[in-house]
Amino acid sequence: MSSSSDPAWLAALRPCIERDDLRVELKTPITMPSGRIIQDVAGVFMRFPKWTGTPFSDDFGKKAAGLVQLDDEHLFAELAVLRLLEKAGWTGRWVNTYSGRGEVWKYLTDWRDVPRAEQRNRPIEDAEPRQLLARVAGLNKPARYAGCWDTFAWRGTDMAFFECKRTAPKYKDLVRKEQEDWLRSALYAGDRRLSLDSFCFVQWDYF
Repeated sequence: MSSSSDPAWLAALRPCIERDDLRVELKTPITMPSGRIIQDVAGVFMRFPKWTGTPFSDDFGKKAAGLVQLDDEHLFAELAVLRLLEKAGWTGRWVNTYSGRGEVWKYLTDWRDVPRAEQRNRPIEDAEPRQLLARVAGLNKPARYAGCWDTFAWRGTDMAFFECKRTAPKYKDLVRKEQEDWLRSALYAGDRRLSLDSFCFVQWDYF
């Protein structure tokens, strides 16, 4: 059931959501300047069709977690989430920090069946989301972009981050320290476009 208080991104993911009532605990609660203590973030459990064709020649080490199919396209879950958001008018990137040492390796909108080095980098051209991402990274010392959540998306003044992990539907997960640090930096940035509702931990599996 949806309501006016739902996060802006929830309707976009709804077609693949099985549960939208999850809360994913933080190992270290975040104390805001106001005194508010944040102990968890929103979580959803999603199911995707499994790709039954030929695997990617480079599956980025994801193995069975790299076989998602959405609208006949072979995707990683990070990009499947992005596709659902794009259908609802969002724009975004898989902010991939592989071997980036605190920087972004590549901004991805797709994953082609080519060697890793040949994947196309698509930098964020929109000034506002690009500057906001850089601001959070600047506050997230010393890790910078290393803790950025997988998928970053925007639509107008709405901004959202999604961390994707394949788990069983009843598995109780925790946000990793690096992602906690990014969340803390984002909330401390004091930007009205970023709130706790801007973050979602996506647990997923196949049908």
